[in-house]
Amino acid sequence: MNGVCEMRKISRKRILAEIAAIAFSDFTKYVNVEDVPGEGQILAVTDSKGLSRDSKRAVCSIKAGTKGIEVKLHDKLRALELLGRAYGAFAADEDGDEATDRLMKLLETGEDFNG
Repeated sequence: MNGVCEMRKISRKRILAEIAAIAFSDFTKYVNVEDVPGEGQILAVTDSKGLSRDSKRAVCSIKAGTKGIEVKLHDKLRALELLGRAYGAFAADEDGDEATDRLMKLLETGEDFNG
């Protein structure tokens, strides 16, 4: 099993980077409201070529239907919960503010996620 993990370069940092991309995704990066003369407002989907690597990570699926294109993101609340657990933000034996401060510091620097 170790060989497989090494081949795929699976690490704690990489896992946390994936979770963080979902947790801090912003739906406005995928769609925006545009004013079209004579038609009113329409919802326009962002070209995936213009999305950042992190934004692409947060996408669960994209599909075309009878009512247009549907963009579905992975569960943001679940990702936030996983990050909180990884950094002890919910630990009963630790001051919640201290754990939250540690997580916020790591998020600001990005050093723990970008690997």
